[in-house]
Amino acid sequence: MTFRNTLAFIITFPILAAVVIFLHIYYPMLYSKWYRFRHSLASVALKKIQGSGSRGRRLLSLVLKLAIVFLIALAFAQPYIVSEQVVYVESKQLSELRFETKPAMVVILDTSGSMAGEKIETAKKVIKDFIENLNVSIDIGFIDFDHSVKQAIAPTDDWGKVVEAVEKAQALGGTMYSYPLKVALNWLTPYREMNISVAIVFISDGLPADIKEYRELLKEFKDRGIPIYTVFIGFENEGIEEMKMIANKTGGKSFVAQTARELPVALGEALRGAAQTIQKVEVEAKIMKRVEVYTPLIGYMLIATLMLYIIHRFIVYRFSGVTF
Repeated sequence: MTFRNTLAFIITFPILAAVVIFLHIYYPMLYSKWYRFRHSLASVALKKIQGSGSRGRRLLSLVLKLAIVFLIALAFAQPYIVSEQVVYVESKQLSELRFETKPAMVVILDTSGSMAGEKIETAKKVIKDFIENLNVSIDIGFIDFDHSVKQAIAPTDDWGKVVEAVEKAQALGGTMYSYPLKVALNWLTPYREMNISVAIVFISDGLPADIKEYRELLKEFKDRGIPIYTVFIGFENEGIEEMKMIANKTGGKSFVAQTARELPVALGEALRGAAQTIQKVEVEAKIMKRVEVYTPLIGYMLIATLMLYIIHRFIVYRFSGVTF
């Protein structure tokens, strides 16, 4: 619960509480002094109140009064709660942007030292051939990494720029998955907010040094609907299972090339599978978006205040037998 005007509560509650406590303590004396000679039943009521009220009952009455004052002060502070909801946004500008934006695919290539030689050269050739022979309208992005991101070309329809980056990729360094995945996630999230299909093709030949960190990102890919198609190069069962896990958790598919000679087939299937997936786009006039919804609680506070007041008056009547 959050408050729009916390200062109002800080000021209002002490003042109202002081007034209530003062009246609670001194009201019987003031009542008997000022009113008992003006009303024929005043002396009877006073005796009933004084005779029937023990310390416990007086304390209960005070607690209820302070609770009422507390709720009133909270209402002055304008409390509200914030919740996240998925809503459909009707917007001409967003709809036009959606139709102008093409599906996107990001190719992430491990260029650590272990990829040197035939593996990286084969992977680069397959990726370039795939891009150069594409006959569909999609945006292509490219990331190559070792223990950091070396090159990052955001999804674009300028495929020549992507091919140039692929040609420049060189194998050197360690292996960290979390950095390229974070970059790709930031790129593709806006596409998903406009309900545009996207996919990632992830190629690697070894386990990363940041397993815990990168695994924590996989839920975000699943929640946003970003599948990762993985290609593992090698015989190591641990690496194969790790890449399968990535694909399974994000809704993608996993492929294995035990040798560099098998890589063209495995990588080609992964690239084609990802491209086919992102082309299956259903046109929707409505765009889904997560927004924060503010729910005011003033009404609930006032209803609770009324209920407490009724309870208090009932208890007073039960203890004293009078209703005024």
